[in-house]
Order: sequence, then structure tokens, then C-alpha cells
Amino acid sequence: MSYFEECLRLGEWLSEADRRALYRYLLKSNNDTYGVQIDLLLRNSSLKRNIANGEIFYTLLNSTVAYKARKIGSEEFTSDMRTIKLTGIQIIDLQKLKKFFAQSDVDVMQNFPLPGANPQTEGGFGIDTFPYYSLAYYSNGKSRLIGFINKIKTSDREILTKLRNL
Repeated sequence: MSYFEECLRLGEWLSEADRRALYRYLLKSNNDTYGVQIDLLLRNSSLKRNIANGEIFYTLLNSTVAYKARKIGSEEFTSDMRTIKLTGIQIIDLQKLKKFFAQSDVDVMQNFPLPGANPQTEGGFGIDTFPYYSLAYYSNGKSRLIGFINKIKTSDREILTKLRNL
């Protein structure tokens, strides 16, 4: 079993460093897939996707993209978990949406993992306050400059290597 497949089963047992590395891994490895899915979202104003044991539902309304999630087989979606505002500049919006998709994948993997050895609690839907694509994540909501410096110092090399080795 690859480390990525293991991560699909760990859920809430994923460490913060694992989740951050997963985000970076998904962003790079799914770049083309996300591009196709973004095109579908922009054309249809909605998109459903599955990852791990969860389903993600994206909506586009008035230049704002939001996502909801639910466990596969569940009746109800969560309320909107995250939103982003599009700029209207295609190249910028494409990059923002790819980051948004990778973040939502990690959020859903954390909350709705595939069945595995580790027991999962049935609490609410938990996400990090600040997404990994935000400098606020690296500064805990403080200065963007501090966030930029901390982001440069952050290394996920070891976990990324494990994820890339299938």
C-alpha cells in the first residue's frame, strides 16, 4: 500500500504536517485533472467530486465558489465550508481554484476517510481555520510578511517524498 493510500484511510489521525504535504502533493499531481474539473464548474456553475469516502459539491454564484461535503451515502451536505472570490482574470482564477480544490480534497480526506484500522469519531466536520494556500496559515492569522517568511522555512520534503513513491 502506498503512503497516499494510507492517508486516504487515516482521516483525523493525519498530522498537520501530513495534511499540508498532502495539499502540496494533490496540487501538483492533480494539476491537469483539476483544470478539467474547473472548466466543468465554470461552465455548469456546479460540480460534484468524490475523494476517499466523501463527496464534494462546488457551486459558483456571483463570482464566488463555495464547497459543501458529505460522507458518501449520507443524505445531507454540510453547510458551505470554504469560499473564494474569483477575480475575473482567467489565469489567476485558475490557480486560485486549483488550490481551492486541493484544500477541499484534504479537508474531506481528513473528515471522511476510507475505512481503515484507526477508529474515527463521528463529530462535526473539522477544518483548519486558515487554508494552506493562505499566508495567514503560516502566520496564524498575523502579518502576511511573517506568513511568507514562515512558508519559506517550512519543509515537507520527507512526507512529499513518501507520497511520490508509489
